[in-house]
Amino acid sequence: MPKASRAGKASLDDDQRQTDIAVGNRVRQLRRVRGRSLKELAQRAGLSIGFLSQIERGLSSASVRALARIADALEVSIGDVFPAVPPSDDGQRITAAPSERKRIDLADSGASKELLTPFSRIPRLDVFIITLQPGGGSGEEAYAHSGEEAGFVMEGGIELIVDGKKHILGEGDSFRFNSNRPHQFRNAGDRPAKALWVNYREK
Repeated sequence: MPKASRAGKASLDDDQRQTDIAVGNRVRQLRRVRGRSLKELAQRAGLSIGFLSQIERGLSSASVRALARIADALEVSIGDVFPAVPPSDDGQRITAAPSERKRIDLADSGASKELLTPFSRIPRLDVFIITLQPGGGSGEEAYAHSGEEAGFVMEGGIELIVDGKKHILGEGDSFRFNSNRPHQFRNAGDRPAKALWVNYREK
């Protein structure tokens, strides 16, 4: 591998490592605020204690499905699992600059989520841009959580499965469904797909 390519890969690996650490720290912080043990949270989220421990220590990248289940078990929004908003946020903000957006790269899932509303409060209305690499998605198993979601496909195509029914969405197509219905999604095409994705929950 050329030196430039190796350097680029090392940089990406380091960025992913920093993301995993930040997400893990945030999950641990939220768990402790809720007063829950690692074992209790793992049981509530339907994950193994070992895997949850690895996520908290930044040793494993969480999938979209795992993040959703952790957030639901903690009774928070997925957006809350992103690294915390800077303390200067007084809860009254209306706008955010691109540099303030929070991003999670879910390397093992071939997906990335960019939070466009880092200042969202209760009720939660989190707006993301989700990018899926070919074959990337939420995982092999459907999952469910509190709230509602809706979205709009900006680029490429997405296969959305809700209650076992498959929906093929192309550029310009939109969707909405109750998040407590088992669902999963993936990019079934041969080029990256991008969607504006909204998650809402009352608390």
